[in-house]
Amino acid sequence: MIMGLWDWIKGFIDKKDNKSTKINTETMARKTVITKVLDVNAQDGIIEFPQNRTLYADQFTDAAPVTDEEREGFKPKSMKEVFEHYQPVKEGVTLETEEGGTVYEDFAFKQIKDFDDDQLISQSELLSGEKAKIDAYTSVVRQLEKNKTLRNTMKDDKTKESLKNALKALLSELEDAE
Repeated sequence: MIMGLWDWIKGFIDKKDNKSTKINTETMARKTVITKVLDVNAQDGIIEFPQNRTLYADQFTDAAPVTDEEREGFKPKSMKEVFEHYQPVKEGVTLETEEGGTVYEDFAFKQIKDFDDDQLISQSELLSGEKAKIDAYTSVVRQLEKNKTLRNTMKDDKTKESLKNALKALLSELEDAE
């Protein structure tokens, strides 16, 4: 089973027309070494992994590993076919809320880019809400940095308190309007 999977991975990596996503080479090690298992009794053979390729090796689904019999006849030619065949899903991922509570969410992966932060956030209700809050706070900070009058208002305690009271009154009005 390992040799069949290894042969498929090696064949996929060796393709010259493989359109892989951009890799931040600054964070990657200069040389990556992987081990090729030849036989149970054989000693490990070490080969160098090409630097312009990415190998993902992890359990990205809760499903049991595939046996040789189940894999027989499946010869994928692209990552899309691999994702369509295995349909990886991670169920019951534990996320912690701001209040310390626990939320369980499911993540489905249909392509490699689904592992990006933005894609994971878009799949999660909790993470989407947190990102919206962060974006709102970032917007306020940018306004404070750009708006000279507002920045000067924040320096003086008396005008700062007046602005705070005005914002509280505005918030109260908005809440009453709902």
